[in-house]
Amino acid sequence: MFRRDSIQMMVPLLLITALLLAGPAVAGEDEATAENPWESSLGFSFVSTSGNSDTQTIGLDFAVTRKPQPWGLDAGAYYLKSENNGDTTAERYGARLRGERALSERWSLWTGISGEHDAFAGYDMRAIVGAGAKYIALAGPTHELSFDGGLTWTSEDLIGVEDRDFLGGLLGLDWAWHPSEGTTIGERLVWFPNFDESSDWRLRSETSIEASLSSKFALKLGYLLRYDNDPVPGFDETDTTTTISLVVKF
Repeated sequence: MFRRDSIQMMVPLLLITALLLAGPAVAGEDEATAENPWESSLGFSFVSTSGNSDTQTIGLDFAVTRKPQPWGLDAGAYYLKSENNGDTTAERYGARLRGERALSERWSLWTGISGEHDAFAGYDMRAIVGAGAKYIALAGPTHELSFDGGLTWTSEDLIGVEDRDFLGGLLGLDWAWHPSEGTTIGERLVWFPNFDESSDWRLRSETSIEASLSSKFALKLGYLLRYDNDPVPGFDETDTTTTISLVVKF
């Protein structure tokens, strides 16, 4: 569970996020005459084998986004679990919430919070709150490219060692390529430095290929790489996850 001082640190940014989400009503934007800025999706993956070994893997991923006009939102939750002969070999779940306010066609401000549980990577909970700016370098239609950066506060409930809180940063890149209608190749790359301890930095890379089957359904291949330069003692530096999912859009 979060420590009291960590929760107190999160409250101001949660309030800012709530104000961002309330922005559309304040702005009084007439969306009835504009293109619907909202998108939502639900991804489901399941793999099961039997015989010489019994394995099951299940994954769920929900996301809802709103393009900044001028207020935006990115929220989601996920769950992944693998079992081998009845023993759990991987379990990870988490959620995120991020509000965004466009300043121009290229620049915007953001603030958000995320939390993740992964005992197999050495932490019961890793919570991150942050705020920063985003710059759009390419706006499509074939290529989309943006960069974001900011300050973060991380609270970690670790396994086998003392819990810790620290001030850090975030530098990210978002790229999407649409080679044909209904096909998207994407990459999200994020570097998390720790300002208290320079050797304790993390890198997260999420690569995906999505192909539409219809206006509502798509197949998605994802590859997630997480690297921790200073992991909890007894745990590996690198974790990778490959998923094939059926995505429902609504």
